[in-house]
Amino acid sequence: MSRKATALATMALFVLFSTGCMTWRTREINTSADAPRPDVRVRSVVMRSGEVIEFSREAPARIVGNQVVGTPASLGVRDVEIEGPFPLIKRHADGTVTEVTDAKGRVWSVRKVLKEEGNRMTVRIADPARGAVAIPLSDIWQIKIKRTNTALTVLAALGGTVVALAVTGFILWKIDEARH
Repeated sequence: MSRKATALATMALFVLFSTGCMTWRTREINTSADAPRPDVRVRSVVMRSGEVIEFSREAPARIVGNQVVGTPASLGVRDVEIEGPFPLIKRHADGTVTEVTDAKGRVWSVRKVLKEEGNRMTVRIADPARGAVAIPLSDIWQIKIKRTNTALTVLAALGGTVVALAVTGFILWKIDEARH
């Protein structure tokens, strides 16, 4: 096989192995023994408090020691029950609530009103953006980690090679047949 063909095959297999048969698997953490191995890529975590923290696919968090370290991809979201009376409720032109000031003067940035009854309101709020976080594994209930299935990747590579050889052979056979 020529050097160019070998290099092309090597690059194709490298791309297949680095991206092929990769999934994000959710795993519960009940004890420290359930924690994934260090340096695993983490897509999201669910805290024991119920808070969900997501990381981007391009820059997932990593497990370093007994912590998940990374920068969250988006604002945190959680449901909160607010006590009234409400001196100020800001709305869009269509009536959608965007901001609520509670009886204590605290201002809540609202994504969605879930329930509204008299002087009580249950809302989904957007927590402010934060920088890099270090979350202890003991505070995590569920974790979504990157998992690569090597056996399926090898089978896909072999299958792709067989198909490529079959197509090449068929094309060469048709060219040879057309010449005669």
